[in-house]
Amino acid sequence: MSNVLIVGGAGFIGSHLVARCCTEGHAVHVLARPGTDLHRLKHIDRTFRLHILELADTTALQRCLVAAKARYIFYLAAATRRKPEPSLADAFGSVQEDLLGLLQTIAAVAEAPVSPIAFVRAGTLAAYGKAPMPHLETQREMPCTTYAAGLVAGHHYVEALQPRLAFPILTARLSLVFGPGQSGDFLIPSLIRKCLVGEPSIVRRPNERRDLLFVQDAVDGLYQVANVCHQKTPLINIASGCAPTMREVATLIVEKVGVNPTLVEFSETSASDDVDLCPSPALAEAVVGWKARVPWRDGIARTIDWARKHT
Repeated sequence: MSNVLIVGGAGFIGSHLVARCCTEGHAVHVLARPGTDLHRLKHIDRTFRLHILELADTTALQRCLVAAKARYIFYLAAATRRKPEPSLADAFGSVQEDLLGLLQTIAAVAEAPVSPIAFVRAGTLAAYGKAPMPHLETQREMPCTTYAAGLVAGHHYVEALQPRLAFPILTARLSLVFGPGQSGDFLIPSLIRKCLVGEPSIVRRPNERRDLLFVQDAVDGLYQVANVCHQKTPLINIASGCAPTMREVATLIVEKVGVNPTLVEFSETSASDDVDLCPSPALAEAVVGWKARVPWRDGIARTIDWARKHT
């Protein structure tokens, strides 16, 4: 049994990771920022210790690390939704909260009395943007959003800092993760909820492709990356290798829920504006021995079943 610290453990993916680590018998510590909605953690029938603090509060962060004595640290604290602002506030927010939060955590861990075996941070498939497909870990990123740009910058900072650190930092670049408990601000849970209650929906970019990853597989990928811990491969795509269009996803949801297809409207778009995100999962299978197990169609069906019980 090992001590585990999950930064951002109250979020969608983080809460599933907390449950997994608790089930595996680890001593789990969860770090969440003040004001974080903790409802996802209430359903975990296991013991874990919760730390509420700002990452910029160096003293509180150091106290947390001393208490946790974490041998494995998972960092999932980046904000996934930032609305573009004319004032560029979204860019400033990404730097101040996501990038600085990561660096402040790394600096505090470097001074902690116990060094972790592995520090695993979650990245995003959005880092690749309009780069050629399938997206490989070795290619240059082309982020199209401040959220993706912030995570890409974090990875490059980590690469520059790694020789000065006594512990390895690994980036698990996650595909589009979905599943039970995800916020209704995202397309898949929004479509499912609206179909269940009979509300109309609009899919604005129906022809874009996204590699879909069920949350159970995403958590398993993070867990495996931490356990294998290859410092020579500090960046690994955690992807399913299957990227349906959003039209295909919406059509399946309509079919599984059993509603009139006219309830979902598809916008007309130009193919030149589409951004397809299809990372290759080959390195994860070769180096980590990880492979997605839940087909996206089965994942959608499981998410709908969960939503029926909670809508």
